[in-house]
Amino acid sequence: MNNIGTKKQMRQDSSTLLSERWLGTILVGVIALALIILWKIAASKTSALILPAPEAVVIRLFNFVSTGRAWPHIWITTQEILAGFTLGSILGIGFGTLTAEFSLARRIIMPYVIFSQALPKFALAPILVIWFGFGMGPKIIIAALIAFFPLMENTYLGLTSTPQGQLEVFRAFRASRWTTLIKLRIPHAVPAIFSGIRVALMLSLVGAVVAEYVGANKGLGALIIVSQGTLDTELMFVAFVLLTALGFIIDTFHGHIYRLVLRRMYGRTSQDLEAPGGNVSV
Repeated sequence: MNNIGTKKQMRQDSSTLLSERWLGTILVGVIALALIILWKIAASKTSALILPAPEAVVIRLFNFVSTGRAWPHIWITTQEILAGFTLGSILGIGFGTLTAEFSLARRIIMPYVIFSQALPKFALAPILVIWFGFGMGPKIIIAALIAFFPLMENTYLGLTSTPQGQLEVFRAFRASRWTTLIKLRIPHAVPAIFSGIRVALMLSLVGAVVAEYVGANKGLGALIIVSQGTLDTELMFVAFVLLTALGFIIDTFHGHIYRLVLRRMYGRTSQDLEAPGGNVSV
């Protein structure tokens, strides 16, 4: 009887979760429509130089993309985001693992990490341009520096939150530090690491675009600066839309990879983990 009751409760929970997802999707659409209507009303009461109408931005966006002028900017910014994120991930996950495994390493490294985070990254952009020129180098470095910290902290928190009971089992079998790390700590830390990856990806986008403000002739950030200088507000909004779409695509790709990893490692998805009692167990 208990098993029947448990299965019934699980079905009810799944049905409730599905209903909430559908409701959330509908509300997102309704809110988006309301914001567009408000935008349209506000644009009708002011100059197009200050706030262009939504339909004008859509037409300009279509022309900008269809003629091929948008793709070089999108491609440059995408390269900077991915290169900066990759470099920041290698450093962040590496240092996060090192500080989780060795307390002495954390005591030595953390003061420098805190110092580096206290210094605004965007303030470094001018000097990086002087050192590395106006190419992609400074943008990648800024994106990597911004992506580094959330990945380091999430990796550390994920690796140090392994249940004590499971650690005791590994110690009882005299598993080495390396075996415990690979077989237990890292699998348990995967959700936390992917959470850090999601934040780092978005911060890499912000870092790459803002770094383009300092010195670049291509990229979506450079496009914003050019449109500002020429008072082309429509083009500026087009750049905003392209940046938003790029961020959405990157986040969606991250979600697909995350679900694939969870299913391969645990036989479960992120939706399963959202359900009641859906904790990760290795």
